Amino acid sequence: MKKAILTSFILLSLIGNAKAQGEDNNKYFDGLYFGVSIGSQNIFGGAHIDDLDLLAQKNTFVLEVYPGFRKQLFNDRMMIGFELQFGFAAGDMTTYNPRYQWEVRYENSFQHGYGLSAGVVLGTKKNTLVYTYGRATNRSFDITFTEDTGFTHHQKDGQYFLRYGLGIERVIREKLNVSLMVGGIYVDFGDLVTSQKVNDAIDVNLGLVYQF
Repeated sequence: MKKAILTSFILLSLIGNAKAQGEDNNKYFDGLYFGVSIGSQNIFGGAHIDDLDLLAQKNTFVLEVYPGFRKQLFNDRMMIGFELQFGFAAGDMTTYNPRYQWEVRYENSFQHGYGLSAGVVLGTKKNTLVYTYGRATNRSFDITFTEDTGFTHHQKDGQYFLRYGLGIERVIREKLNVSLMVGGIYVDFGDLVTSQKVNDAIDVNLGLVYQF
């Protein structure tokens, strides 16, 4: 009887230890993933008029999807990753050019880019990720100039810039995580003369991530 109890105790201990090791070995931020986010992002566009880049800017709603791949390293406590982004924005804007008395309309509904991320995995269950990210992003605008006479002409504009910031991601159920990202933008117009500076308004995005 004592041998049976002892054997049962040893078996239960081994099963419990194996289960605990299995839980410790869970990698919640490793491999292929697919994310979707909604939030407010800093949208800006430029229209070239003679030697001036006439800018318009606003913070607006953006829906973004981002497939990617990431890897946990160093006892699964560090993460590095790469991703693609495809965004759908309410990016239409209107401004006025006092020099020629033109109304200028900027139309944008899509953006795309790629990015890198790196972070640390926290918690005894390794189920919380805190990370920093950088995303090279492109937005294209269809621009329409409308003169006071009603005559219109058109132009295209592309904006290339860097989005950067901090994020936190936490497991809410198996293979499904929730994320929050807060950041800003960096843009360099080079030698172009612009009508205003781009305000570094804050981007805020809330997302869900499915980890395959």
